[in-house]
This record gives sequence, structure tokens and C-alpha cells, in this order.
Amino acid sequence: MGDKMSSEDPPPPSDEKTPEAAPPPAAPDGEPLEPGEEWIEEYEPEKEETKPRKRMPHRLGIIVAVAIVLILVIWTLLSPQVLPESGETYLDSGTYANLGSYDGALDIWWLFNLVHVANTTWGVSVSGDQNVSAGQPATFHVLVTKVDEVMKNPWFVGTSVNLKKVELYTEDGVQVGSMVSESSEPFGPIAELEATFDSPGTYECHVYVEMTIYGKMIVGYLPVKVLRITADLDVSIIAS
Repeated sequence: MGDKMSSEDPPPPSDEKTPEAAPPPAAPDGEPLEPGEEWIEEYEPEKEETKPRKRMPHRLGIIVAVAIVLILVIWTLLSPQVLPESGETYLDSGTYANLGSYDGALDIWWLFNLVHVANTTWGVSVSGDQNVSAGQPATFHVLVTKVDEVMKNPWFVGTSVNLKKVELYTEDGVQVGSMVSESSEPFGPIAELEATFDSPGTYECHVYVEMTIYGKMIVGYLPVKVLRITADLDVSIIAS
């Protein structure tokens, strides 16, 4: 048998056209895109998140303000009590001034005499035994009082005192006694002195008082004056 050969005509060309690739999208501003940029999208760079600043200066200011307020409160609480005015009550007292008394006016200026604090009068009263034993310690008391006071500055509300030194001398300047203790009464501080007269005799004496005057303010207090007083006794001390 021989081989059979067959042949077929190729199919007729189709009328359908092969679809063409879609043109690349136009640039946003209407300008033609460069090759290789057809699908490139622009992104804004990510911004780093800024951290809020620490408020240390603000907190520090609050801490400083609170500290200042606390200091002022403590300063005020530690202020000495204003000494009341006593008039001449204790200058004429047989209990507190049986050996003598003294009063003197003091105009108080502060800060290189720029601030007028007050006009005051202070009193010193001395008490004790007029007759003592020679060679034996004798006890005397010295009371400091505020006779009167007129404040001259609205920032200051009153004054008080702190005794620094109280001594007893004879008329020839010999020191025979000094302060050994101090007590406080509502009307003023009282210094206790011990004095010794070595030889029998009659002695004319005077007391020397040194004290610091404090001005109490609306807030706090300040030392405004150092006052020194020498007061003669009204009677003689008799040592036997």
C-alpha cells in the first residue's frame, strides 16, 4: 500500500485585530512622562515625630517658689513675740524696783538710718537685798520693760529684746556681779545676777545692760538696734 498524502489549506486570516497595549498614564501636570517613569509614584518623606520638650524650668520655678514660701513661713513662726507696753508699772514697783529704776527714750532707725522703725522708751528695774554679807555671793534681779512704743513704718508691727549682757559695778568701775541666768515674763526678760562685795562697806552701784532689739515685721523679723544702758541704783548696797 502506498502512503497517502493529504494537504489542507491554511485557515483564512481572522478579521480580529490583536489588542494593543494601553498607553501609559499621562503625567499629573499634563507633561509626557520620561521612559521608565510611567509607574513611579511620588511620596512625601516621613516626618520624624518631634518629642515634646521637658518642662524642667517650669517645675524648677514651682519648686523654688514653694521653698521661698516655706522659708518665709518658718521665719515668721520663729519671730520673737512683740513685747507689750508696760508704762511705768514696773518702774515704781516695790517688788521689781526696790533698789532703783531707770527709763530712757530711743528713736530706732535701721539700714544706715534710712528706715524709721519706731519711737520707744525702755525701762530697767533692779531688785534685791540692800544689806548683804561681805565676801558672800548676793543675788540681784534686773528687769527690762518697754514703757511705750510708737511704730513709724507700716512693714514693722512691733519690737522685742534679747539680753546679751547684764553686769553690776561699783562707783569706781569695779565689776562685782554678772548675769548667771535669764527668765522671761510676759512683760519683759529678767536677768539674775550674782555679785560679791569682798569688803564690808557702803557701795554706790550701777547696772550695765546690753541687749539686741528686734523689729518684728509682717513677715519675719530683723535685729534693728543694739542698746546699752547704764543705770544707777537709787540706794546704796551695804556689805557687813
